[in-house]
Amino acid sequence: MDTFERAYTTKEVSTTLEIGESTLRKWCLSLEKNGYQFIRNEQNKRLFVEHDLVVLRHFQKLVQEVNMPLENASMLVIDRFSESPFEKRTGIVPVNKKGEQHDLMRSDTVIEQLEKIDTLIQENAELKAEISEIKAMLAQQQKYIQERLEERDRKLIESIRSFQEQKQVLLEASTAKEKKGFFTRLFSKK
Repeated sequence: MDTFERAYTTKEVSTTLEIGESTLRKWCLSLEKNGYQFIRNEQNKRLFVEHDLVVLRHFQKLVQEVNMPLENASMLVIDRFSESPFEKRTGIVPVNKKGEQHDLMRSDTVIEQLEKIDTLIQENAELKAEISEIKAMLAQQQKYIQERLEERDRKLIESIRSFQEQKQVLLEASTAKEKKGFFTRLFSKK
């Protein structure tokens, strides 16, 4: 059983992407130059399927938002979307002579999902950055705590030594006093 996929015209795609038809043609030429194949009708005009819309939406982001040159953007997009082989497409599609209007709802849904994925990727990167900052703050706090503990231990040891020295001095004084008293009693008995 053959399956059919809706094909969009240059005008429909340029309206969807909110760009001029000449801009769309330039983008398509850049993609084709790097090996991407679009479906063509009997008059050799490009027709676009949903996969093409996804590719072009991503291409648009790179060119308009990232200001990437067309050549680089086309190579990047083709590399990213190379999992779907372009060779499996039908080369020529008959022209729709009824002039039917088709909504781009399904392709917009795919595009919206890709935009959500891009947003999630960006949010993930932001979370990773926040986690790195938190880890750095925790490391600083741990260092501070360690320094304070070492200082406390040093002061405690100094206090213990001082106490032992005072105890030793008192012990020596007491011993000296006892010796003096012993000798005084010893010589006073004689």
